[in-house]
Amino acid sequence: MKAGRILLLTLTLLFLMAGCGGDGESTGPDRALEPVSGGTAVIGVISDLDSWNEYLANQTSSLKVLRRIYLPLARENRDGNGEAPALEPRVAESWTTSSDGRAVTFYLREMNWSDGTPVTADDVRFTWTAQVAEEVAWSSADVKSAIRDVRVDDERTVTFILNRTYPEMMADIITGGILPRHIFGKVPFANWQTHDWSTARVGCGPFLLQRYRPGEEVSLTRNPGFYRQDLPRLDRVVYRIVPDLGNLMLQLQAGTVDLVEGIPPWQAEALVSARSLNVREVRNLGYDYIGWNATRPPLDDPEIRKALTMAVDREGIVEELLYGHGSVSPGPVPRSYRVAVNGNAWPYDPDKSRRILAAKGFKLNAGILQRNGKPFEIEMTTNAGNELRNMVMVRVQEQLKQVGVDVRLLPPMQMGAFVARNKSGDFDAYVAGWSFEGKVELRSLFASSSMPPAGYNVVGYKSAEFDDALDALEAAPTIPLMAGALQRIHDRIHADQPYTFLFESSRLVASSTRLHDLALNVPGDALAELEQAWIDP
Repeated sequence: MKAGRILLLTLTLLFLMAGCGGDGESTGPDRALEPVSGGTAVIGVISDLDSWNEYLANQTSSLKVLRRIYLPLARENRDGNGEAPALEPRVAESWTTSSDGRAVTFYLREMNWSDGTPVTADDVRFTWTAQVAEEVAWSSADVKSAIRDVRVDDERTVTFILNRTYPEMMADIITGGILPRHIFGKVPFANWQTHDWSTARVGCGPFLLQRYRPGEEVSLTRNPGFYRQDLPRLDRVVYRIVPDLGNLMLQLQAGTVDLVEGIPPWQAEALVSARSLNVREVRNLGYDYIGWNATRPPLDDPEIRKALTMAVDREGIVEELLYGHGSVSPGPVPRSYRVAVNGNAWPYDPDKSRRILAAKGFKLNAGILQRNGKPFEIEMTTNAGNELRNMVMVRVQEQLKQVGVDVRLLPPMQMGAFVARNKSGDFDAYVAGWSFEGKVELRSLFASSSMPPAGYNVVGYKSAEFDDALDALEAAPTIPLMAGALQRIHDRIHADQPYTFLFESSRLVASSTRLHDLALNVPGDALAELEQAWIDP
């Protein structure tokens, strides 16, 4: 067996010995302990927030902090595995749907913002107006496209009126945290992009912003007015920003950090062996990929992008770098999505890659492909702090060199600069990943209308066939019709390869044995139930 497989078996045994289920549910001795209140949990992260307003943020890491302060109407607890998602009430305590399915009425629980102002239906409607405002330019605004209006029925009753019904409409309706109108409404939408939102310290979630030191630390404190009076149990949560993952692992092992999400697989065994740490494997609805700039020759040619994909040994990357904790991604619909497609990934076939490139006019000269006297050179980078993606880039560089493509690796970039560079279009290629919460949102990633700043289609992909299939997907009234449209989408993206879809992997979460009752039930957000957690005094 290869080393990756051997370590995979070792890790599996260690996970079982540690009492950690595959879904991240603790089955060990924690359940016999009585929770206590108080204390501080320190969470290690590799990047700072890029905005304190989720409708301006571009990083998943920012949303994971903001979700502790601003609650959605409800949230999805699991990916469903082919079934309708399980929704848990948050700002809303219940909801009903009209007989024709085009109106969903939410009944808000009695709760206050942290300054004592009641949370009302006006806040819900205001949040929707912000989500769809052109001046705000929220990158995920398309998920609200079917909502015709949001009607305030009374102080605690609000109705979403839709143009149509479709299987994922509830996921779209509840997407996004509710904002306090009396705070955020003071700033005109036209000024949102430049406003300092770290000063808006009014929330209704379990925690509130206490202190923010950019690039160093985010400190949250317990919200005494949270609607669950017994929660949160922790007094404080500190997000310590450590851009170097190796340094972060040392702090975790030393006990100065209590939790890190996204543990590299090759470091998991040592962490599991430590008596003071638990490691849990959590399913992740998403994938890592190489994004190719489809506006720059020769990467603007789908056949050339396909040739590059076929020159990358993705099975080998999964085996050697993920130690079996993942699989090659067929993209763009993850295998674990509740609506399945019949998708196969392009095989590793460097000989065919060479033939495609030769047919496109490239000839080898001193080991490097050239066309019209110009060498085939690609600059590639990724975000700082992600050791796995750095290692992926090295493998890709080696493998593309075998077919004559010269890949120059640029130094990894801090997340904010990395995102800004990609959105500007000033790149050849980059390694990154997407993680979805319940719904796989494809419009903002690949639609022709979703070029920045309107969305995240930074690679500049354009396909009328894809856009038509996407419209059909969003209009599909049933899961079977969704599946048909998703199949068309997969087939088009598979042929065009705007991304080389690398792998879908589980996420490994390491936490101190001092930290108890950390449920990991929400796709894309391992800390969604942080208010339940408690720490030994």
